[in-house]
Amino acid sequence: MSTSKLLDLMNTIQAHIDFSPTYVSTLNYSYSQPDLKNWLHCFSSHFNIELLDERFEYPEKFASGYAEVHLIEPGFSYRLVNYKLNTDFEYKCEPATDFNLVIYFYQINSTDNILFEVGENSIETEGKSYRAIVMTNSRIKQKLTLKKGSEVKGLTIQLNDKWLKERIQISNPKNYELLKQNNFIQDVITAKYQKILSDIFNHEESSMPALFINSRVLRLLEGFLENILKRNMVEPMLSISSKDFESILKIEGLLLENYGEVFPKIEKLARIALMSESKLKKIYKQAFGMGLYEYYQKNRMHKAKELLNSGEYSVSQVGTMLGYHNLSNFSASFKKEFDQLPRDHHQLA
Repeated sequence: MSTSKLLDLMNTIQAHIDFSPTYVSTLNYSYSQPDLKNWLHCFSSHFNIELLDERFEYPEKFASGYAEVHLIEPGFSYRLVNYKLNTDFEYKCEPATDFNLVIYFYQINSTDNILFEVGENSIETEGKSYRAIVMTNSRIKQKLTLKKGSEVKGLTIQLNDKWLKERIQISNPKNYELLKQNNFIQDVITAKYQKILSDIFNHEESSMPALFINSRVLRLLEGFLENILKRNMVEPMLSISSKDFESILKIEGLLLENYGEVFPKIEKLARIALMSESKLKKIYKQAFGMGLYEYYQKNRMHKAKELLNSGEYSVSQVGTMLGYHNLSNFSASFKKEFDQLPRDHHQLA
């Protein structure tokens, strides 16, 4: 971008930015441009911070952390943010003229309420955390309100209309129309997605970090679009309340944190979720594409694979860590998931 164009763009949004000199009140930022790279240049410029390889570190008075934007190919870019707020923050994204599909993979931890508004849809959590995928577009007004101390890790994928036409409309016009017509889709970050996101934010050991991150962004995009298009968007996550959405995330957390214990009874999980057993089973399957025990067992085996790949544990040790008292049962479960016995996988790894 030329210097003159950047200055024009900065002047366009200047009136929408309100920085408190002492950072005592809420920092408000309003942005009306759809392009992620423009966002990065404007946001860093108003903090008077120089970009280095399309990345900048936030000033300490605002937050501890960074933001960066990368282009995979024309029309397909992504933004990574990883920070802890040192002031209250309200971010607004005003509707744009051009259409861009926007997909957020966000994990937010807070001691206070989190408010996220997309068009007419409002998501408000009662503190602690919000972990979800949200698909919307640049023509929809958005607002995110966070309190000081909030910790945010987020990946934003942006696809412009030309990219969608070339990659999706030509092969499947119906899918293209589905993506353009839905202003708001909320979906869960499954354990598989969570693992890929963790890889993205912990890529320091990779010898080719750019290629490493790009490949995982592509995997997330492919998995998410395949999932929602397979569902044909008949039952998007919008069909359940924010409260129920939080409840199933709480249940998923319990299942993923307790591999070494006996699978909890559905009755107990339903009490924790504050819903009937039938409702919990229905909503959980809608959200994760499989039942409670199937989801627990699949991720349990992937945890076993991860432990074996580390090379730090024997097959029997891994089986014991995951709650198996009979090694034969562990081997059978592993073979069912990966079509090979854990001893063979251990030897190959």
